[in-house]
Amino acid sequence: MEEELEKLLDRTTHDLSRLPSPASSEPVGEILQLIDSFARSIDYLVDGTSDDDGLIQSLREPRKSFKNLKAMRQTAPDFRPLARPKKSERSLKWPAIPEAPPPIFLKDEEEEWQDQTSSSDAIFIEDVMKRANS
Repeated sequence: MEEELEKLLDRTTHDLSRLPSPASSEPVGEILQLIDSFARSIDYLVDGTSDDDGLIQSLREPRKSFKNLKAMRQTAPDFRPLARPKKSERSLKWPAIPEAPPPIFLKDEEEEWQDQTSSSDAIFIEDVMKRANS
């Protein structure tokens, strides 16, 4: 009987320890303290740390691999957001296909924009509509 009472007492003590702490008499102060603690944690990660666990440190290697976007950009389709030029009946040649202007967001990333696709691979609005409707 004493052993059973001891087990019940241990279980009750364990259950009591799992209960949350009583409500604060100053909930606003407690919330402000939690927000401040959270903000300090974010500042610590964003500003950088001396170890490799910081946000800035963990982004260095992926940033280096994306520094040269040429290889990635070469895999993109040559989409021209305009109608396909009509073939001239007199010359039986395709007119020059207008090229897209260089993207503004890449101006700081690379010295020179060079479109690597040929104009024969260009995808025009009609091509997109055909694919969408098929």
